[in-house]
Amino acid sequence: MRLWKIGRSKTGGQADCVTINKTEHLYTLHLFRALLRQSSYLPDSAARQFFHNYIVSRFRAYHPNKLFQADCNEQRLRLVQQRRPQLLTKARRGLLFLQRANDGHPRHLGKVLAMTYGRIGKRRHQLLYSLRIPDVPPEGKSTRNLSEPASQGVPRPSRQLQALIRSQAKRKLSFFSRPNRPTLEAKIPEKNAWGRSMPMKRVRNIKKSWYGQTIDRIMPPLPESEWMKLRDLASGRSPWEGPVSRRGHTQPDGFKYETVRGTLSGGTGILSHPHKITARYMKRLWTKIFAQCPLMKPDESRKFGWELTWGDISGTKDVALRPRMERNMAMFTGVDDQGRKLSAS
Repeated sequence: MRLWKIGRSKTGGQADCVTINKTEHLYTLHLFRALLRQSSYLPDSAARQFFHNYIVSRFRAYHPNKLFQADCNEQRLRLVQQRRPQLLTKARRGLLFLQRANDGHPRHLGKVLAMTYGRIGKRRHQLLYSLRIPDVPPEGKSTRNLSEPASQGVPRPSRQLQALIRSQAKRKLSFFSRPNRPTLEAKIPEKNAWGRSMPMKRVRNIKKSWYGQTIDRIMPPLPESEWMKLRDLASGRSPWEGPVSRRGHTQPDGFKYETVRGTLSGGTGILSHPHKITARYMKRLWTKIFAQCPLMKPDESRKFGWELTWGDISGTKDVALRPRMERNMAMFTGVDDQGRKLSAS
């Protein structure tokens, strides 16, 4: 049993203590190490680095050395103790999630890549932060539209965000990670249900709702270096480094592992099937993620314009006929494009 002191007594009085079970402490440590081990087996180098930092930061936020400081009050420490079972449950689910991703389940491995490249999760909000900063009106420009009653308290999209909304609305992206088809502007009806003019408060609420839905659907641009690296991985220019070698396990004499596959009885059935992680399989997943990653640069032809380039590898892949395909093409000799037999000349 471990005792952690709450606060520091300046008068020499006895400080309150929180008891932490030693078994629970060792279990948390083993869970932390298991998460780091599974994150080191991920088939993407950027994903390994991202999840390593994410796991360490989440456990470090609740480490006793960080919590039991002079500025930590007793109420916060009691709250942490109440949250500990929920946090351990979330960590166990995360461990199962990483194990499924390393087994090649498409849904889990795709989510790992989507979190790594900022399509979902915390990193997506970090990439969106700079886009959500409103532009400062140029000197001498009227700010009358910003002071209208219907626009007060409503976030105003920046020029970068407006350019991204217009560009993404024209594309039909796959729903690999989240619904991502934004609308260009808020649809505000002229009359309400009673046939009267729309109240200003209702107009503000509609604009706020549109802004929130748009932010939830927007795919933020990646940094140029990361976008180029992902392009090379998706197109095959940069070869896959292969699966990470795992730590060997000692096997007793006469003991043999046997893999059992099948369907689960009851419930909704199996969620997904494991897939062998190969270079071709990873290229398909990288291609889906790359199609949702834009690259944003300032447009030199316009003063306040932005140029967006979406991920597309259709023109970067080398298309060549295989020997088997060349043999199959022999049956089409002697006919034109319409399939009609050519006349002998």
